[in-house]
Amino acid sequence: MSKHQIAKELRREISKLNRIIDLAIIRGVPYREESRRHKFLAAQLARLQPRRSLFSSLSFAHMFMF
Repeated sequence: MSKHQIAKELRREISKLNRIIDLAIIRGVPYREESRRHKFLAAQLARLQPRRSLFSSLSFAHMFMF
């Protein structure tokens, strides 16, 4: 499975968990297990797609053109 497919599946699972957590909040029931799973999946997604800094996304040529 490619990184793109894994990221897509992670986002889909996180979205599903968000709906479950929202309903649990509305009903006033605990959602501890779901929140742990959400945190784990969000960390996996962040590890798979690290944030890009301003300097890594711009080339030096771009920086000096302005």
